[in-house]
Amino acid sequence: MYKLNFNFLNKYGGMLLEGMWTTLALVVCCLAIGFVLGTVMALFKQSKVKPLRWFAAVWVDVLRNTPFLVQIFFFYYGLPVLGINTDPLATAIIALGINTSAPNCEIIRAGLMAVKKDYYECAAALGYTRFQTLWYFVLPISLRVAFKSLVNNFVNLVLTSSVCFSITVVETMGAAKIIVGRVSRPFEVYLLILVCYCIFTYIVSFAAKLIDKKIRIKL
Repeated sequence: MYKLNFNFLNKYGGMLLEGMWTTLALVVCCLAIGFVLGTVMALFKQSKVKPLRWFAAVWVDVLRNTPFLVQIFFFYYGLPVLGINTDPLATAIIALGINTSAPNCEIIRAGLMAVKKDYYECAAALGYTRFQTLWYFVLPISLRVAFKSLVNNFVNLVLTSSVCFSITVVETMGAAKIIVGRVSRPFEVYLLILVCYCIFTYIVSFAAKLIDKKIRIKL
């Protein structure tokens, strides 16, 4: 009968923890990029300027209809042909941040569309400009409406980050691959990685539910 053996953690536990910290840093940076780009693209899609709407539509369609692995390979292996060379971690952050902007765009856009016209009319009656109305009223309300879906997308972002090991980024999955190659205990290593990802996503989901109860609004 197969016996579990986690003794490799005595030697490689530090490497695994470092990989997890790299994953956390990667995800936080990608979250910021994806949120900003997603918000901008959502506003473009709601714009009355046709070129902006077309640009946002093409942006979202291309990102949502191509595999992330192809996208990250394009950035890492394709761009150097044009003389654009980047560090693996920087490439992963840029590629994943851009990738996650597409679903964020649709989520935030749905939140913007959920805001009733009454808010615009009330803000106009109070003398606010269109930009002020958007900044002080519409965006905060729409983001609160979209919060739960944005969190779900964040969880998907964490899981998708495991693909970044394919361009030599030593995050959680990359560290696991190195450890497996040195200790030949794939079952234990990948079991540990599965548990770590599950714990992290459950913590995020639980915290998100508590926050959502506090900020939920009815339109």
